[in-house]
Amino acid sequence: MRTLIYVRQSFGQNGTEAELLRKAVENRGDTIIACFADDPSILGKGKNAGWRAMVTHLEQADQIVVGCVADLPGKIVADLFKILATLRDHHVGLFLHQECINLEDGAAAILDLIGVYRAAKLSRAIRDGQAKALAQGRKTGRPAVPPLIQAQIRAALAGGAGVRPTARRYAVSPASVVNIRRAMLEPLALAA
Repeated sequence: MRTLIYVRQSFGQNGTEAELLRKAVENRGDTIIACFADDPSILGKGKNAGWRAMVTHLEQADQIVVGCVADLPGKIVADLFKILATLRDHHVGLFLHQECINLEDGAAAILDLIGVYRAAKLSRAIRDGQAKALAQGRKTGRPAVPPLIQAQIRAALAGGAGVRPTARRYAVSPASVVNIRRAMLEPLALAA
């Protein structure tokens, strides 16, 4: 099978992901036509230059091997559908190495791909948003419960109060109350 390889990597990694994919494709007995890579740190006009260059070579290939689903360009599932339509029009298959998804396996593989794609892009968007907030000096996560409120919550829990009523009473999240209760029980668990 004639194969194109595509990876998104920082070029400081000495092409390690591309080499791993190259070896995996060769071990399957496929012929590698070319390897394309994009640097994820590039933004703007040259962002997906490697992908666009690879698309111009689709007529020569039977399959594209991608390192992982997060390497595929785009942000939403509609972008994924555009990619799949382009590959379908050129009669080219898609294999995701890390997830072991081969689109030639049928409709179930496409459904797997959509689920994994959504999760990867959402995860990346969340990490990017958190990094941006931290760079701007903003704190992320749940606000800390003041020590005085923590002491009152501990007293309420020791008196037999439930998690949700205690959370409502002190205007904190139930998860914060659970964490305080867990911290109360840890010394008892260690003593046993």
